Amino acid sequence: MLRTTSLIGFGSGTSGGLGPLTDITAAMWDGATSGWTLSNNDASKTSVGSGGAFSNIRIKDATAPVLDGDFVWQYTQVGDMGGNTDSSYGFFDITEDSTWSTSAFNQGLDSMTNSYWFDATTGTQNIETFEGSTSKTSSISFNTNDQFKWQRVGTTLTLSIAGSVVQTWTGTSETLRFCASGYTANKANISDIQFQN
Repeated sequence: MLRTTSLIGFGSGTSGGLGPLTDITAAMWDGATSGWTLSNNDASKTSVGSGGAFSNIRIKDATAPVLDGDFVWQYTQVGDMGGNTDSSYGFFDITEDSTWSTSAFNQGLDSMTNSYWFDATTGTQNIETFEGSTSKTSSISFNTNDQFKWQRVGTTLTLSIAGSVVQTWTGTSETLRFCASGYTANKANISDIQFQN
């Protein structure tokens, strides 16, 4: 993949009080990591979940970023997500860590109060956004190799795909953690995962 060295709309990759654009590392992930290949700043779903379960992962490590203010989180969506809830991605408040699941459908995000996420829907390359269990926007399409960028300014979180904002959440909670799920091999793959905070 072509590495992205600057953020869309951020010139050199630094904006306001944010630090430099930084790669995540494989060591930052936690959860059902055996179902994934985590290499450098890429995450590839390599097998179907054991016993028909999802293999869900989250950023939770002493070296992981603390997203408790303004931030940008971006990656390239390499997999087509598969449809039929094959993949979900998003953020949740760290106070709800105990609700997050390594194997449950939708990672438990739909049982949380403060979660901001999307789920693959019927067919491929199509998502539906949520806040907790409430649907926000359905049938958002994307292309493989599109850049997905999450950005929070103040308490407003936006999701952009290929440079266009597709969802806005307001009044988001303070300290958030990124998570991803996958069932079928390769459908959930993301690459060039980077953050700025």
